[in-house]
Amino acid sequence: MKSKFLTYFENGIRYLACYLTFFCVLSVCANAQNYVSQQRIKKVVIDAGHGGKDPGAVGKKGREKNITLSVALKLGELISKKFADVEVIYTRNRDVFVEVSKRGEIANRHNADLFISIHVDASDKTRARGASTWVMGQHKSQESLEVSRRENAVITMEDDYSTKYQGFDPEMPESSIIFKLLQNSHMKESLKFAEMVQNEMITQGPIKGDRSVRQAGFLVLWKTAMPRILIEIGFISNPEEEAILIKNENQAKIAQSIFSAFCKYKEQYEKGNSTDEIRQIDDTANQKAEEKNISKTDNSSNLITEKNEIETAVSGKADTSQKTYSVQIMAITKKIPVTAKDFKGHKNIRYMKVGNYYKYITGNFTDLTAAKRLCQSLQKDFKGAFVVAVEKNNLTLVR
Repeated sequence: MKSKFLTYFENGIRYLACYLTFFCVLSVCANAQNYVSQQRIKKVVIDAGHGGKDPGAVGKKGREKNITLSVALKLGELISKKFADVEVIYTRNRDVFVEVSKRGEIANRHNADLFISIHVDASDKTRARGASTWVMGQHKSQESLEVSRRENAVITMEDDYSTKYQGFDPEMPESSIIFKLLQNSHMKESLKFAEMVQNEMITQGPIKGDRSVRQAGFLVLWKTAMPRILIEIGFISNPEEEAILIKNENQAKIAQSIFSAFCKYKEQYEKGNSTDEIRQIDDTANQKAEEKNISKTDNSSNLITEKNEIETAVSGKADTSQKTYSVQIMAITKKIPVTAKDFKGHKNIRYMKVGNYYKYITGNFTDLTAAKRLCQSLQKDFKGAFVVAVEKNNLTLVR
């Protein structure tokens, strides 16, 4: 028979094992809870571009600094009302000048989870139009270089900017080499959020031109240690878009579209549904589209921005081994049947998927004149119809 001492000893060992198991379970649960809490978006920094002595881009009636501040404050108010647990931090909440480096420092100092910089675009070409969303990276096109150069030029208003920005000179393209080291930091999440913002901007916002998601070296994004994007909400140099941008109700719509993207991103981020694949940004294709000055709108009022790569060509038959001409009548982000009422009974419709768009075209001619005649007749039903050249699975606008 076991002695009482041995029995007590064995029981003690069992109790100790139970206690250890219990505490291990508590520790695991606590760690799991801590991990979940780390996946939450708690702080958002909203950066209204320019301000104070720096007006930003100037139109005939509006100034960039005023438009960006209005949109930023409206966006922050929407976030605060919807999410009581999210702290909204502004780099500026009034008309003051804030150095570019200070904007990133504010985000880093507060350990922000997201950085949103809001700007208004401008160009020497008054026909340039549309909204774009940018992530940190090195420019791959002349247009991207020009956009970043214009936004970065504000540092020349700062004292001793050359030392502060490690010798960076916004007028010297070779200076952008300093961006190379950090361009992939938080790229995956930045790109995912940028794509959501761009989609909401062109589907919900008052500016319908889609200039896509792009990358360039922006000093304001350079050293921010979190997912970050820069949004160009439209062109103040385009009289039509300036008239839209300076109106308070349209600024509210822009803020609402960015907010919708934020809500979707926050939900996916906190569930841990991050995509593992980073989509390549083809800035060269974007530049070619700009050079062709594509300013036609489709039936859903979205500006068409051409890209080189055609992912799919499915409905209808067309010989793409040689150059032919077709008429583009619609471009939308959701695929619809070629028999849909949207096509008003027209036959021989086919589509090609370009980026996020399904571009619907009809006709297949080797004679450009014939394609133009078809386009003219189709414009009665599709005001934004235009002729495109189809060659080796590429679509190119034809003037």
